[in-house]
Amino acid sequence: MKHIRKSAYWAAGIALAGAFAGPVHAQELTPVTVRLAFLAGGIDAPFFVALGKGYFEEEGLDVEIIDGDGSTGTIQAVGNGSVQLGNAGLGALVQASAAADFDNITAVFGLVQKDPSAIIALEGSGITEPKDIEGKRFATEAGNLSDGMITAFAEVNGIDMDTVEIIITDSYQQALLRGDADFINGWANPDGDHVAAFSPIEEPILFADHGVNLLGSSVIVRKDWLAEHEELVRGYLRALTKAHADVQADPQEALEYFMQARPDADAEAIAQEIEVMEKYRHTASTEGKPFGYVDLADLELTISLLETYADVEPGEITPDEVYTDAYLPAAE
Repeated sequence: MKHIRKSAYWAAGIALAGAFAGPVHAQELTPVTVRLAFLAGGIDAPFFVALGKGYFEEEGLDVEIIDGDGSTGTIQAVGNGSVQLGNAGLGALVQASAAADFDNITAVFGLVQKDPSAIIALEGSGITEPKDIEGKRFATEAGNLSDGMITAFAEVNGIDMDTVEIIITDSYQQALLRGDADFINGWANPDGDHVAAFSPIEEPILFADHGVNLLGSSVIVRKDWLAEHEELVRGYLRALTKAHADVQADPQEALEYFMQARPDADAEAIAQEIEVMEKYRHTASTEGKPFGYVDLADLELTISLLETYADVEPGEITPDEVYTDAYLPAAE
């Protein structure tokens, strides 16, 4: 009986010690809010794996992940200090920096290197090469035209856009499926997947494979906050890198961690995104390089395209103003 009481007191002591140790440990963590570029999707799986498996905590971080509604909104949130870290397109950051309102932000890590933007057409349309869109009907949102990249794609590939009938509509995918249009311009994944769920499609014609690639989602941070939290940012990127390796090794486990954090998400769609979006992590220049590495030539192309087609003043933005590789984890 004495032995039982002694064990009980010993266990209670351990529990009590744990109760005091827990809050102390929690106080040692630095709270950080991370805003995604869009509503959380499969491309964001490494963030939820790092959160669920405690990788952020191992780096001294108490991370909260919130959804975004586009790169512009995330750039604004990071710029005004309402969040500490964000995911936003590097091309969008170049444009924002050129506007002089957000020249205090830099990218430190590339998440989506290869732009998924593509020409999407139904199977049997005959649209399999860039010039095949000539003489066809193009359903698109007005904003899709204003960003300049369909114009860049046309000029780089010698396409006469005067022969293309443009149909402005917010329901461009439905227009394609109804037969009211011959092609649309969207992300090969997941937009192409959404269309293919209803009708087979031709292999999407990726802009990135035909001379037009804007670097996509990247980890961004305010330069002044970065200067005061350099080791924190290095730890954050180490956690992401470790989690990405886990996503590649076990996509099903990654899905489970994602669904724990976002239980209302469509599990089947997220699983598909986790698998297919991996092919956009690298460009030809960064293939074989560590996750997060951004090639200077790719960034220069992004800036050049925006100077030519999106009203960024030539020479106004240099690569070092919008990106630094100083915080990338050491290659193992």
